Amino acid sequence: VASQIELGSAALQDLRGIATDDPMRAVQGLPGVVTGDDFQAEFSVRGSAFRHVGIVLDGIQAPLLMHAVRGRDDTGSIAMINSDVLDRASLLAGPHPLRHGDWLGATLEFSVREGSRDRVQLRGTISGTSAAAVLEGPLTPSRKGGWLFSFRKSYVDWLVRKLDPEISSTIGFADAQSLFTLDLTSRQQLRLLLVGGQAIYREQETSVANGLSRAASTGGLVSLGWRYAGDTTLLSQKLSASVSTFTNTGLRSQDLGEGTTSSLVWRGDARRNLGAAWSVEGGVRYEQTAQDQTLRRYTTTPGGGVRVTATRAVEANTTMTTVFGQIARRTPAWGFSAGARASRDTHSGDHWVSPWLLAEATRGRLTVRASAGASHQRPSLEYASAALEPLRTESARAADLSLDLRLTGTARLQVTSFVRDERDIVRPMGEDRVVDGRRVAGPTFSLVASRLDGRARGVDVLLQRRAARGLTGWIAYTWAHTTHDDIVTGERFDGDFDQRHTINVFLLQRLSFRSAASAKLRLGSNVPLAGYFTGTTDALQIAATRNQVRLPWYVRLDLRANRTFTFSRRRLT
Repeated sequence: VASQIELGSAALQDLRGIATDDPMRAVQGLPGVVTGDDFQAEFSVRGSAFRHVGIVLDGIQAPLLMHAVRGRDDTGSIAMINSDVLDRASLLAGPHPLRHGDWLGATLEFSVREGSRDRVQLRGTISGTSAAAVLEGPLTPSRKGGWLFSFRKSYVDWLVRKLDPEISSTIGFADAQSLFTLDLTSRQQLRLLLVGGQAIYREQETSVANGLSRAASTGGLVSLGWRYAGDTTLLSQKLSASVSTFTNTGLRSQDLGEGTTSSLVWRGDARRNLGAAWSVEGGVRYEQTAQDQTLRRYTTTPGGGVRVTATRAVEANTTMTTVFGQIARRTPAWGFSAGARASRDTHSGDHWVSPWLLAEATRGRLTVRASAGASHQRPSLEYASAALEPLRTESARAADLSLDLRLTGTARLQVTSFVRDERDIVRPMGEDRVVDGRRVAGPTFSLVASRLDGRARGVDVLLQRRAARGLTGWIAYTWAHTTHDDIVTGERFDGDFDQRHTINVFLLQRLSFRSAASAKLRLGSNVPLAGYFTGTTDALQIAATRNQVRLPWYVRLDLRANRTFTFSRRRLT
């Protein structure tokens, strides 16, 4: 893949957030990743919204495994996974094989590590904001399997209220993850993954009618997988089910909204090596998704009470069937892979094919990689309920060209140029704006339509060193520009996640086998304040043109130093 970077378990520990243990915060420090909000786990890659990024956990598409407030914006979020149970994270930007699902942008893959097969181990972590524990050990006396259990509890909401009672909003969460692996034979393995958690958000000093007082969200995932590994053949099957629910309550205990989203997925994959250089793989995926959601708006009554003025209800389901295949050849000097993914959605009746072609050639110290492909994504069932007109499938075509120069045995310089054309992107409709000199107010509930065509283009520059000793890490700079055109109104404006300049730096110095110090620096020229505004962020006015005002530069520096003390059967960091 022309644009891919991978983090091991140690790097995930070094990059995770200072205030919260969140692997999403670790990913925010990767080259080309854009974020300007310390309270959000979401991020953008190459101008794409977070909803266009595919989140894959242990081979399972898991977009809802986030602690967040549903039905509201700008309230904070954190991933529902402990970094201590992860084996690696891999971010693939640009065209890449679409093995796991259909989405327009990058793919972020998390792999959960197996529990220890040697002995029972306990790892505990405590900080000023949360506490966590990981317990693991062998599953059978013959050590043919392992188990792992993790639990996290945040008390940052309690701490904030104690330190400063005037803080208007706080969020707390608790979650757990568990993995059981069992070797049926020397070639077959069963794998059971369980993830669940709950977040509580509280807010004060808001409007009586529609102010949010308490929001509770709960999510869970269970997955059972089987894998067969032969000399030249790899077979796997996974059956997973997930559910996410939320309840929002106002200051008068009124029900502002509630909803449930559930999915059931089966997928089967096969891979076979055809000699030393050729390989072929393919898979089938079947998914059922259902959503039931109700949002309400209130107004105050003369007696000080509230009454409902508007309601939006969603009750829909869909079935997605998919097949994919890929053939690849790789030698020490060159390689290529070509594949396609074909999908059909029963809710809309749409069907599409997403092909890709990747190539790589190495000569001396220089490696050239090129990739091209198409991707598609169906708008969510929630978007479909808010549509002014039937929504079309979003689509994109992208191409990358990368030059990778090996400077030394441990250092490299990589320059990647990219371009992406988008069609039928969903945009919000009815936003507050000025039309013919008069202000036009938006609707009670947001509306959407498939009206945007766009283009993103840019270049990534990465200087990286990977070694067991000395200074390691990366210095990365990205220039990018994303524009959108409304095919109905003729408007042209910068994308909601258009950030022209992005600098991500991560440097780690190992002082000894026990000590290390690191620094993580993120700078960004920041994204537009989405909407029809003019003026500055301190003096805003409603305008006739969208995305004119930019948020100020985002700058964040994180410093970390750690020292490890080892004992006979214990370790303290």
